[in-house]
Amino acid sequence: MPTVFFQTFGCQMNVADSGALMRALAAHGYMSVDKPEDADLIIVNTCSVREHAEARALARIAEYAAVKRKRPGARLWVVGCMAERLGEKLKEKTKGIDAVIGAPSLADAEALARTYLDKNKYAAAASPSPGVSEFVTVMRGCDNFCAYCVVPFVRGRETAVPADAIERDIRERVFAGVREVTLLGQNVNSYNDNGLDFPDLLRSVAAIDGVVRIRFATSHPKDLSEKLVRAVAETPKVCRHIHLPAQSGSDRILSLMNRRYTAAHYLSLVNILRKTLPGADLTTDLLVGFPSETEAEFEETLRLVDKVRFTAAFMFAYSVRPGTAAAGLADDVPRETKIARLNRLIRRQTEITRSAYGAMVGQTLEMMVYGRLENRGEVFLKGQDAGCKRVLIPCADVKAGTILRVRAVRSSGMTLIAERT
Repeated sequence: MPTVFFQTFGCQMNVADSGALMRALAAHGYMSVDKPEDADLIIVNTCSVREHAEARALARIAEYAAVKRKRPGARLWVVGCMAERLGEKLKEKTKGIDAVIGAPSLADAEALARTYLDKNKYAAAASPSPGVSEFVTVMRGCDNFCAYCVVPFVRGRETAVPADAIERDIRERVFAGVREVTLLGQNVNSYNDNGLDFPDLLRSVAAIDGVVRIRFATSHPKDLSEKLVRAVAETPKVCRHIHLPAQSGSDRILSLMNRRYTAAHYLSLVNILRKTLPGADLTTDLLVGFPSETEAEFEETLRLVDKVRFTAAFMFAYSVRPGTAAAGLADDVPRETKIARLNRLIRRQTEITRSAYGAMVGQTLEMMVYGRLENRGEVFLKGQDAGCKRVLIPCADVKAGTILRVRAVRSSGMTLIAERT
C-alpha cells in the first residue's frame, strides 16, 4: 500500500484543501503517514500571503527533497498558492520536485489525483478518521483585490460551491463522526448559488441532522449584511463569533489598501454586532507598516483596537507581494519601524485578550470537547466555547464531540481553565 505525508502551511483553506486531497489519495490506495521518511509521496501545501510563509515553505521543501533522495521511487509534490505563483520556477530553486500544482487545481482533488498518480489504482485505503470539527470550503477565489493581497492571483476569481454539494459533503462528514463544521471562503458574504446567499446557506446547513455547531470565516466589512447578523442571532447552532478583518484604523491607509470602507463604517458594523449578538466574540486581522503609513496613522489603528476590544487578532507586518497593486508603491516604512509597531500592537491586543478571558472567570459556558491535551504531566480535555475561546478541563471519560456545561475557574490569559458544573 503506497504512503503519503502532508506538510501544510498557511490558512484554513489550505488545511481544507489538504484534507480533500488526502481523501482523494485514499481512494487510490494511499495511506497517510506521520514522517516524510516513511512516505512514497511527500506533499507540501504552500502559502504565499507573506514573504516569511514562502521562505519557510522553501526551506522545508529543500529538506524533503533531501529525504526523497534517500528513498528510491519516492515523489515530491509542491501544491497550493506558492506553487501557483512561482510555477515551474520552483523546480529551478529546488532540485527533486516532481510536480508543481497550483491552488486552483486543488478545487477538484479527484481529477488531480487521476492526472498525477500512476495509472494503476490500488485498492482504496481507509480515509483518515475525521476530527469532530472540520473545515468545509464554500467559496473559492476572491474578487476584492486588496492592494497587499496575492490571493486573487494565486486562487483565481470568486466561485461559489453549489449548495447541494456542500450539504452532501457535510452529511457525509457527519456520518463519519463530525459534529462541528467551519464554512470557509475568502469572503463568505459574497456567496451566491442561484440566488441562495450565505445567510440562507447557514440556515440550510443548520437544518442538517447531526450538525451540532457551525462556524464560518471570513466576512469582509464592505458587505457584511444585517441579514447575516440576524441569521447568526436566530440560528442556535451557529457560534457567536464573527471574524471581521479591519486591517487598519486609518481611512487613508484603508483607501490605499482598496478595502472600500472607512474606520467609521467598520465601527458602525461593530455596533450592530454588539447590539444584535451581545457577548459574541469579535476577532480580526491587522496589518501594520503598509507603504507610507505614518506614526499618526498607526496610532489610529491602536485607537480602533481600543474601541472595539477584539477577543483576539491576527497581526502582521507588511511585506511586498509581487504582482499586487501595493508592489508598485515604495516600501518606505523601515523594517525596524514595522517590527516596533507590530510589537506595540501585539502588546495592546494581548492586554485586551487577557481582559476578555479574565472576565469569563466564574461564568458558565458550553464547551465542545475536541480531544485531549497533556501539559506538564497533567491531562486535560481541550475544547472551545460557543464563541472562539479556548477551554481546558481536567481530563474525564468524555467522548470528543460532546458539549459540556462548565464553569470557568481561572484564566491563563489565552485559555480558560474550567470545571464541570
